[in-house]
Amino acid sequence: MFQKVIRKISGEKVESHEIDTLILNEAVNFEKKTIFIAVPKTGTTSVRKQLRQEGKAIVENPHLDILQIRDSLYVYFLKIALGNNRTFPSSSVPTNKEVHIRADETFRTFFKFSAVRNPWARAVSLYHRREGVLMSEQLSFDDFCKKHFYASDTCFHPTLHKNQLDWLCDDEENLLMDYVYKLENFDDAITEIAERTDGRIQLVNRRANSNPNSLASKYRELYTEETRRIIAQRFEKDIEYFKYTF
Repeated sequence: MFQKVIRKISGEKVESHEIDTLILNEAVNFEKKTIFIAVPKTGTTSVRKQLRQEGKAIVENPHLDILQIRDSLYVYFLKIALGNNRTFPSSSVPTNKEVHIRADETFRTFFKFSAVRNPWARAVSLYHRREGVLMSEQLSFDDFCKKHFYASDTCFHPTLHKNQLDWLCDDEENLLMDYVYKLENFDDAITEIAERTDGRIQLVNRRANSNPNSLASKYRELYTEETRRIIAQRFEKDIEYFKYTF
């Protein structure tokens, strides 16, 4: 989306250069006052499409974690503050302290939510994904489980998060989210999110980026006792915190 800046010079209309409408990232919707952390392969594509504002993102990777969003809010507000002085003296330009305050206030007041998924089903989805690293064409599922170490393995934008929970916590493992729902309970979550935001966020359960060849819905059929145990040990934090069972 572009905004055309129109100026009048000597009574003649002149179009200046087109300026991109900046957004921070898909995760942040300033109109709805919300931050959605999209953990890969937790059914986030549909939610991201419903929440995304039009504009050019400063950071295009849709799978930023909560700390990356928190820290980049300052960069976003600094970016839109720079190069916009139209007064003399320049009293309308915010100070660096004011930019920090605005970023902190935004993070504090925006509704922060995310989704998680059963780690055993999620591993199957990562294995069968059609973008990023296509592991189903290179390894058997058993071998994949033995080598699948990070929660973003096979992603186009990998991050060294071992568990899904790592996207949602600070460095001291304190949860920074207002609400985390399970993908398996998305219909109930839609109602909960609407209630928690006084109707500001109205989501619809739409399937997007679904791989017809994935067996995630029948994930139990792919596991042996060994691979089931590998996933249980490797993603113990998620399983224990979110009370998942095989």
